[in-house]
Amino acid sequence: MNYTKAKIFNIVLKNLRVSTGIQNVNQGDKNSVVLNEFYDSAKEQVLKDFDWNFASAYRELTLTGNIPQNPKFLYEYDYPNDCVFARELIPYRDGSVVEFEIASNQSGTKVINTNLTPAILRYTKLIDNEIFYSTEFTMALCWYLAFLSAPSISGNRSIQSDCLNVYTSMLAKAKALNASEGFIKNSEYCNWFDER
Repeated sequence: MNYTKAKIFNIVLKNLRVSTGIQNVNQGDKNSVVLNEFYDSAKEQVLKDFDWNFASAYRELTLTGNIPQNPKFLYEYDYPNDCVFARELIPYRDGSVVEFEIASNQSGTKVINTNLTPAILRYTKLIDNEIFYSTEFTMALCWYLAFLSAPSISGNRSIQSDCLNVYTSMLAKAKALNASEGFIKNSEYCNWFDER
């Protein structure tokens, strides 16, 4: 199903038990103004809260040319502009886990420090076009947006609490569905064959 921002706002209003929907996200009424205020923050938080398949991206990182401030690391990389959450650094052929940190350099720019070069980052990408959202993500977003906007729209704290509880259960369901989609063979080498 294709979602639009207006459809998402109307689902949120139904979650908040508001019977009157909106026609246009910029129509200027109280409900659309409140939902617009919280929408981007809610979207980014829901993207961060779970490793969504549809928002997973890979990028070879670019060295900044600076030495990291943290002496534990050798290399400083630019943080991708479209990155909402850095998930892991992937070595080219080795399946090992790579240590890294997100930090600010001397100029206050967000960077990634690590001992790996070259480095590929797997991350959750900021996706602004609603037509790419999965149903599970959209439903979770609707409940989280309802949680954030409940005090302003409904004024009912119990509805807000209910929205957070449903959001939490939606994430658990999404994790189960997400985990069953796709397959990556474990490439770890077992040396017990050599000992036989």
